[in-house]
Amino acid sequence: MKRSKLSRRITWRVIGIVIFFNVLIFGAVFYFDLVASRLEGELRSKHVISAIEGRLNTIVEVVKTTSRNNLDAVEANLQSPEAVFQTLEKELKLNPHLVGCFAAFEPDYYPEYGRWFEAYAYFADSTHINTQQIGSQQHDYFNGVWYEKGFNLESAEEGYLTDPYFDDTVDRRMYCSYVRPIRDAQGRKVGVYGIDLNFNWIYTSIALAERMVKDSEEIVDDQEDPDDGNEFFILILDGKGQKIAGTKELDEETIQVIIKEDSIEYRPMRANGSTYFITTERLTPTGCILVIAQQRDFVFLSGYILGAILIVFMTIGILVIFFFTSHAIRHAIKPLAFLSKLAHQVAHGDFTTPLPTFKHNDEVAYLRDSFDTMQQSLTQYVEELKTTTAAKALMQSELNVARNIQMSMLPKTFPAFPNRKDIDLYATLTPAKAVGGDLYDFFIRDEKLFFCIGDVSGKGVPASLVMAVSRTLFRNIAAHTSEPHRIVETMNINICEGNDNCMFVTLFVGVLDLPTGHLCYCNAGHDAPFVQGTQTDCKSNLPIGVDPDLNYSDQELNMVPGSMLFLYTDGLTEAENANHELFGRERVAAVVSTFTGSPQQLVETMTDAVLQFAGETEQHDDLTLFALQYKKEEI
Repeated sequence: MKRSKLSRRITWRVIGIVIFFNVLIFGAVFYFDLVASRLEGELRSKHVISAIEGRLNTIVEVVKTTSRNNLDAVEANLQSPEAVFQTLEKELKLNPHLVGCFAAFEPDYYPEYGRWFEAYAYFADSTHINTQQIGSQQHDYFNGVWYEKGFNLESAEEGYLTDPYFDDTVDRRMYCSYVRPIRDAQGRKVGVYGIDLNFNWIYTSIALAERMVKDSEEIVDDQEDPDDGNEFFILILDGKGQKIAGTKELDEETIQVIIKEDSIEYRPMRANGSTYFITTERLTPTGCILVIAQQRDFVFLSGYILGAILIVFMTIGILVIFFFTSHAIRHAIKPLAFLSKLAHQVAHGDFTTPLPTFKHNDEVAYLRDSFDTMQQSLTQYVEELKTTTAAKALMQSELNVARNIQMSMLPKTFPAFPNRKDIDLYATLTPAKAVGGDLYDFFIRDEKLFFCIGDVSGKGVPASLVMAVSRTLFRNIAAHTSEPHRIVETMNINICEGNDNCMFVTLFVGVLDLPTGHLCYCNAGHDAPFVQGTQTDCKSNLPIGVDPDLNYSDQELNMVPGSMLFLYTDGLTEAENANHELFGRERVAAVVSTFTGSPQQLVETMTDAVLQFAGETEQHDDLTLFALQYKKEEI
């Protein structure tokens, strides 16, 4: 009788231990299966985005090549409007994959048609081509952004892909156009040639992607209940949040969040009364926003199924253990001691410890199998942990690549102009994060030194994108004008376009006439520079990106031979130490006013000063320093 009670007590204890460890294993397996399901959903989003982006890039590359070839034919047949129509129709026949093409000309280029002449050829159906002159006062293409940007392109190999637009001249559909300037035999620009792209490829890509995903998940659509909880859909939105393509709709609040954040990297959001994992990506060539939405239950479906299976098998296993333990507990005592020793080794990280083999298929043998299952689960856990760690390392690696790309855009070879004796300059940029929003640039054209320094509002990836755009705008605009205020005004107009996040840039642009030392500059909300150790009385103006209608003014000064100009961003004056004290303009002035060395030495001295002031305190703003010394040219 006593032996029977002891047997039952040991049996229940063994069963309790087995249940405990099985619950732990179940929890670990179920949790990491949910994590894996979430990662699988994220990879699914990335694969769909890559597929659509890849197809878009392929189409754009094909259009680039086609437009280059077709443009040659148009430029060779400018003698009459009829020749232009015939050329467009001929090129369209040779390229049946196109929707249409057009050639828009400068005012009164063909006097018989008056001010407007835009020849348009398009497929009326799969076999018939229509031609039409669509230029008119109502369709005044001279006011179109596509015409202005296409006409102003300089490189023969360069083209411009417009934002999506609704065409109301022929068939009232959504289009993008790829345009290039038309040049006559003397090389003069006389108009713009373009190819129309409709959005059929987007509709096809969305339908194919949704079908492939649902087929891979073995989800059968319910005709009576299309919103059955297993939902995956794709949307294409324009820059204002209007749906261009897609089978579903999103509520207005969610759309506004998507537009505001510009890019969302797979995170749960409340939308349409349910929780979705949403990923967005801006399709750079078109300006559209690609939205991938996966309902939470759809993402975790495989995890739920696995959890149910585990519960069933655990229940069956426990019943089997109870049955065998009650009949053979007396024979389990000695082997249990041996298994206890093995458990100690596993607890210390030895997951490869060999397990003994028992002849009898009793509770001890089952317990041995449980240890084997535990070893496999822990090994799987370690491998999954390695995979997660590797994914984080890859993300950091991609940020480092983005930093390298950003830094490669800025001049960093010094001395910058080794063959010149009349100037010496030096600059550094230290981002506070992996990528930053500060910028500087300089180049020489027509014996004038063009330079700028700027600071984008915000930090991280969004600021780095605006920084890259600002630097590119400066280069392109300064190549055509020598007036700083015109450079700043044009940059301001471009930055304001589509600036949904209300980001702005403080900017200082200067043009130094090298033979005379005359400096003309325009300051857009940036800190005033130091000249010869004294901060100039500099009109501030407003930063660019605030109001496209702002007017900016120039200021002037003469730099005598040997004088030094020093510029910086607010990462210098706002650097903090451990006591939350700011470095401040007074410390900047103290360093600059007593300095007599070269620009590089000034920048290095200022850098040492701010680092010594901050100590080990982490800085939260980018730091950019720029020093320029004007010298009398040696003959």
